[in-house]
Order: sequence, then structure tokens, then C-alpha cells
Amino acid sequence: MAGFLELIAWIYYSMTEPSWVPSQFYPFLHGISGFFMTLGSLFIVPIIFLVIYDITLYVFRLTGSACQTFTNALRAREATQPQQSKPPINGNGSIPNGHTPSEKTQ
Repeated sequence: MAGFLELIAWIYYSMTEPSWVPSQFYPFLHGISGFFMTLGSLFIVPIIFLVIYDITLYVFRLTGSACQTFTNALRAREATQPQQSKPPINGNGSIPNGHTPSEKTQ
């Protein structure tokens, strides 16, 4: 692990402190290189959010399809059971033939 960190430190040092620049400009070069390295790494953040969103959407659809399968099974069970026919009722509570539910037919 220490060897890897030393390698990263050496790469950073070789990128930010070239030998052809006087040492008085090192802080300026550190600032510029740090800014552009940060700017370059900012493109990774949207990709990470997209991966998280994709995994969340996958889990949501996976659980949603299980719920949909359960709902379809209930609908299939209801479709196989015999249904009792009910006469249609108008908005005022009367049956379409003109009788109200409280009237007795002769």
C-alpha cells in the first residue's frame, strides 16, 4: 500500500514540479494543476450519480414487477370465479326499467 501511495506522490510531483520552472513559481503551478485536476475529476461525479440512479431504478423495477405479478395473479383468480350479474343503476338510484329499488314489482 505504501508503494502505491509513493507512486501516486511521485506522479503528482512530476506533473506539478517540472525542472525547467524556477522554484518561486511552484505554488502557482500547484494551484493551476490542482484546479485542472479537480475540474477533470468533476466529470466522474455525474457518472457516479447515473450508476446509482441505474441501480435504484433496477431495484425499483424488480420489486415493481413482483408486485405486478401478484396483482396479475389476483386478477386471474377473479376472472376464473363466476361473477354475479347486477342490474345497472342510474345516478339517481333507479334501475333503467323505471322502478326504484324500494318499489315492489307486481
